[in-house]
Amino acid sequence: MFKNRVFASCCLVLLTSCSAGGDGANGDYHGVALVSSKGDTVFVKSYNWGLTGDKQISTVADNDRPLGWEDQSQPGIVKGLDPFQYRFAHDTLTLYARSPLPAFAIRCPSIVVQYQLVDNSHHMPFYEPLGNSTYHRVPD
Repeated sequence: MFKNRVFASCCLVLLTSCSAGGDGANGDYHGVALVSSKGDTVFVKSYNWGLTGDKQISTVADNDRPLGWEDQSQPGIVKGLDPFQYRFAHDTLTLYARSPLPAFAIRCPSIVVQYQLVDNSHHMPFYEPLGNSTYHRVPD
């Protein structure tokens, strides 16, 4: 009888603690504002969820609305961990990715967005600690 209660209690705890994938309430939002010399702003945003934070969506947008679990099917959303790295310098946002990214709908006239496909050998140096590097990972 005691073993059954302990087993039932453990199952209840597991079932209630693993529900983050459905409602997204337990996710982790990250957003970084990049401001041009003319005052235009773009945002690099990501949202992680899951038991170990191993589910992720990311985007680049011209608004600061936080991403959430419900945004998975929106246009301009990239699914997966480590979707791209980026560098913002001289009003140019360069996105480095191993696979093609969607064209992000950004309306910031003073910011140029460049997409650069890189193979794995050119992608790996982004992971080396570079001190005050100008390259950033998503989420940052």
